[in-house]
Amino acid sequence: MKLPISESRFLREYWQQKPLLLPQALPGFSSPLSAEELAGFAMESFVESRLVAKSHGVWTQQAGPFNAQDFDRDDEWTLLVHGLDQWHAGVAALRTHVDFLPRWRFDDIMVSYAIDGAGVGPHFDRYDVFLLQGDGSREWRVGGHCDDDTPQLQANGLTLISEFEPTDTYLLAPGDILYIPPGVAHWGIARGESLTFSLGFRAPSIADLLAHRADNLLELLATTSLLEDMPDLPPGRPGEITLEHIRNAKDALANASDALDNHRWFGETVTRERASEADDFFDSQLSLTGPCVRLSGRTRVAWTEREQHLDVFINGETFEVPSSAIHNLMALCRQEHLVLAHLADADETLLTALVAMGAIEDCDNDGR
Repeated sequence: MKLPISESRFLREYWQQKPLLLPQALPGFSSPLSAEELAGFAMESFVESRLVAKSHGVWTQQAGPFNAQDFDRDDEWTLLVHGLDQWHAGVAALRTHVDFLPRWRFDDIMVSYAIDGAGVGPHFDRYDVFLLQGDGSREWRVGGHCDDDTPQLQANGLTLISEFEPTDTYLLAPGDILYIPPGVAHWGIARGESLTFSLGFRAPSIADLLAHRADNLLELLATTSLLEDMPDLPPGRPGEITLEHIRNAKDALANASDALDNHRWFGETVTRERASEADDFFDSQLSLTGPCVRLSGRTRVAWTEREQHLDVFINGETFEVPSSAIHNLMALCRQEHLVLAHLADADETLLTALVAMGAIEDCDNDGR
């Protein structure tokens, strides 16, 4: 990805703060799939898709799977297919263009097709998104920052901003990218037939991080560990809990947490996959025949280097593998292809973990 500014400046001044247009971020970009192919995915029961339409000022939304007749319409409509990087290798390859951001923040790639004048209405998201223009062009109207107090309209399952006032307008051509941080209002309108790739980055919630860390610590904490009073803890009045008592308890919790924390809760939380109707489909598809393999589009992988080994996190589970596996592990995270036989000889422990989690697939597998 070609940024108009340095990566460090982008992270310092724009990331999760304000929008930025990246003109010709991918010069000569050609869409890895057609509108017809996108419609084909939307007809599959195991792929999440929806159709948003507007007719005479009324917004409607319909969930897939669809059939060919659903696309024969007279209103303004947009087809959205979520998580298409799980199913299409060419779409999954787009992840590598944002490798200056932590891979564990990456969520998925949604692809949308819209006819002339169509869109999904003014809204805001709670995640970062890079809007990559594929075929055609799309006008993006961008507004200010929104929050839970922003007036919104609930319309047939859609949540739209009822009082949208754009401050900037951008017309994207193939290869252009518009970055939108969380909470910023935006509305895309197709100018002619348009295909857009939305690369989403979602941060874990503090509640999820706290819950997973607490669960991790409870597994390590001995049930016989008791709260001890500090020697200088002053007595309270009969029945009183003083601020000193509370501080003593908080210090005990903090000390126990720091002493027992193996930090695995973070990697397990950010790589945990979301359950979907496609689980059984994926479970039935794993068959490695070689000669080369790659990380599957559905897999979430991260790792932490320890003194004697690597903690590898695969879809919410932790595996210890030898430090020597780091080069093959990074190659997989870069979406590179590896020779299956070489991986088996060099890093058997890593391969065993990947196979156990259904994390790799043959290179010629298109995901369908």
